[in-house]
Formats: sequence, structure tokens, C-alpha cells
Amino acid sequence: MALKHVQETYEKLGAEDPLYAVLSFSETKRNRWNPEEFFARGREEIHAVLEFVSRLGLEPGRGRALDFGCGAGRLTQALCEEFDEAVGVDISSTMIDTANRFNKQGGRCRYLVNTSDHLPMLEDGSFDFVYSNITLQHVPPEASTRYIAEFVRVLRPGGVALFQLPDGPFHKPGGLGERWYAFRRGPFRRFWKRIRGKAPVEIHYVNRKRVCEIVEKAGATVVDVREDDTARRKRRSLFYTVTA
Repeated sequence: MALKHVQETYEKLGAEDPLYAVLSFSETKRNRWNPEEFFARGREEIHAVLEFVSRLGLEPGRGRALDFGCGAGRLTQALCEEFDEAVGVDISSTMIDTANRFNKQGGRCRYLVNTSDHLPMLEDGSFDFVYSNITLQHVPPEASTRYIAEFVRVLRPGGVALFQLPDGPFHKPGGLGERWYAFRRGPFRRFWKRIRGKAPVEIHYVNRKRVCEIVEKAGATVVDVREDDTARRKRRSLFYTVTA
């Protein structure tokens, strides 16, 4: 149930305007993204991310990479240029259809639809690198926290996961604060967006301490946490770098 509305929203967006749904700049709305520019931005991002990982003194293998929340494959295609194989996972079948349409990497790139709050199709210790940006923030915390543990599960020894998620206050599980958060960030936000004619996209956060606890419990180490200086929102957005 936590992912039902997320899936419905992105199935619709993926069918109507998939590239804009991934990178929502006003001038690119109504299918006005130039695909070459769209995918070039993905290459720039992955190049910068891998340079950042290297500056941290981490050198994951270049065998297999996972792009979680791949959308139209902007980053998955770029990962294929740096790794032997890349797998993109998304909740929306319409997004995956678009990603397959733009796939220029052949069998080295695979796209999978996943609608559950874990990643059952991915084997333990099967990836050298896991990357997720502007995805977990659209997923309710009860699911996003499970995905974080799954990132650790699928990492090979010495592998690196890097993911982005906004930070916010801690809510005691089952407490009034958590229930109010779930209502305000879920049905209320969707209703408020719909009456203004906007897509009912949810924005969520998870407390930084909680994220670190999940990573450590899953058996990995948080190497670096830093603020995303490109974020346009008031809520502080963090990038977590994790190694197995």
C-alpha cells in the first residue's frame, strides 16, 4: 500500500511526459526535452559521482552497477559507459518502456520493473556500485528505509552505494508524530497538488541518524554524508556514501 500511489503517479507521468518527469525544468515540459541533452546530463552526473567516490579513496570494481529509480534510463546508459553491465530498476512500467526505447547499450544494459518495497530479483552481493538520486525522496519512509538495507544486501565486498535522501526530524515509530507525518506527506499532499492541477508527487525525508543506523545494521559503513548543493528545496538533502 505504501507504494501504490507512487506507482500510479509515475505510470501516468511515464506515459505522458517521461523525460520531464525525471528532470522537471519548465522549458522542457510537454515533451520538449532534447533527448541528446537529457542523456548528456546523465553522463556528466555519473562522471562527477565517480570522481567524487575516487576522491574519498574508494575504488569499487567496474563490473556491475545498479541504477535504482532509473526512470527513462538517463543514468543507466551513462553507467554502461563506466561499467561492464548496468541494471536499471523502476516502479513504473511506462518509464521502463521509455528506457528500453532509448537503450543504445544492447545487452549490457537491462531494465527491470519492481513494485515491491524490496528487490527480490537481485541477488546478494551482485553489484560493485549502487546509485540512486532524486528517487528515495518520492518514496514513503517505510519503503525507502527498506530499500536502503537492500542496497547494502546487493553490494559486493568493497562495493560502494551512493544515494540521496532529504533529512528531517526523527519520528518515533507508531507515535503521533509519525502518523501526522504520514497523513501530511501522503494523502493531504496528493490532494493539495491535485486541486492545483499538479501531479500528485510525494516528497519525503528520513532522519540522518535513522539512515546511518539502517546502513550499519545491514552490515555496511557510512563513509561520507554531505549536503546536496544542487537541491532546490528548503528541506536539507543529503548524499550518503556507503561501502560494504
